Amino acid sequence: MRRIVTFLSIFIAISLTASAQMNSYNVEPVRSRIVPYAKMSDAKSGEVALSRYALTLSEWSESKRGENNCYTAYFPMNVDWLNRQVILRIGFADKALRVFVNGREVGYSACGAYGVEFNITKRVNEGRNEVQLLVDSSAASNRLYTPRSQEKGASVGTFGDVMVLCPPTIRIRDILCETSLNSAGDGVVEVAIPVKCDALNRKSATMNYTLRLNDSIVVTQGSREISLAMRAEDTLRFATTLPKERLWSAKSPMRLRLDVESRIDNRIVECVSCDVALRSLEVKRDKLYINGEPVSLRLVEWEAVENLDEVVKLGYNGIIINSGYGLEKSLWECEKAGLYVVVRAPIDTSALGADIRKGGNPTNDPAWRDAFVERTMGVVDATKGSGAVVGYMLGKGKTCGVNIYDAYLLVKGRVPNHIVLYEGANGEWCSDRVAVR
Repeated sequence: MRRIVTFLSIFIAISLTASAQMNSYNVEPVRSRIVPYAKMSDAKSGEVALSRYALTLSEWSESKRGENNCYTAYFPMNVDWLNRQVILRIGFADKALRVFVNGREVGYSACGAYGVEFNITKRVNEGRNEVQLLVDSSAASNRLYTPRSQEKGASVGTFGDVMVLCPPTIRIRDILCETSLNSAGDGVVEVAIPVKCDALNRKSATMNYTLRLNDSIVVTQGSREISLAMRAEDTLRFATTLPKERLWSAKSPMRLRLDVESRIDNRIVECVSCDVALRSLEVKRDKLYINGEPVSLRLVEWEAVENLDEVVKLGYNGIIINSGYGLEKSLWECEKAGLYVVVRAPIDTSALGADIRKGGNPTNDPAWRDAFVERTMGVVDATKGSGAVVGYMLGKGKTCGVNIYDAYLLVKGRVPNHIVLYEGANGEWCSDRVAVR
């Protein structure tokens, strides 16, 4: 009996280790990058160095821990950060990572192809704090995809910007915009601001917002009150109408600026400012419509061009971008240039064989389902706020399986107006039938 119990204990331990190596844990819900500032003028600059509530970890030392590389950096716990949250954001990593703060593990990232965040508030101390990123080179999840650099000249293995963010206990978790058209063809814009309370008691805040054109013309502005219980989350919403000539498209890549200021007891605790490209997006009768007009997508792989200027010169109106280093910057440049984007999820099973029977390609292996879901939904949540993004590709591969079908349904449920494609669909329903050249 003891032998059976011992065997079961070992089996459970091995199973838990394998599971941990395949999927992330203790990570915050994926979002677009939000940097908190103390003043709106600093927030508009976009310079992280001007924020009292954010810093970038730039001085890293490298060491070995067994067969794995370990990267160490330090940051101070500023007086301004007391009674606030502390979030560690890793913008990119090409392999799975274990994250330690002051010698204690805070979480695990199985996929670093998009920004992942960890709440490290309970692990930081006043004064100097240590961050260690331990590369898990033996993780099962590394088999599924090795992210490639989006930024020309960046070396494989480079971390993206690793930042320490310090938002208030009731904080702006994300900013999302959705646009539809009214009967006159003008845009009806709905802005959603998820707000999270990390406090152990009820917290209230006032959110002041302003949407501007060319940083000067006020499109709409207002204020909303929000009160959240312990660990609760809710979404503030406001809507406005935008003339159709001010909507974003390839012909008119116009962006607006959204400023959100949070106050507690009439004291500014967080300022966020971001550019937004507002456009309506719809798929109907196997055609893509932008602002009510049909669009024929002519896409080129990002790696096939030297720069974005070549895309239009070669007769394309959009690009396919792999999740990886520099993804956020690439999307920003595509918005500015008026290029449509399809983002490929960080999955590549093309080298893992065509056999979808048990033990074959991961696309049809239920043990890999959570990894497929994490990666596809992660990249959607990290990029769905970009106006340039019109669709997603379910990774790269030539085989279909239950994990591809599940990922397709989940993506369509989260962003129903975006196109979802899979190059290995072979006529199956896990890829929209929108014509792409």
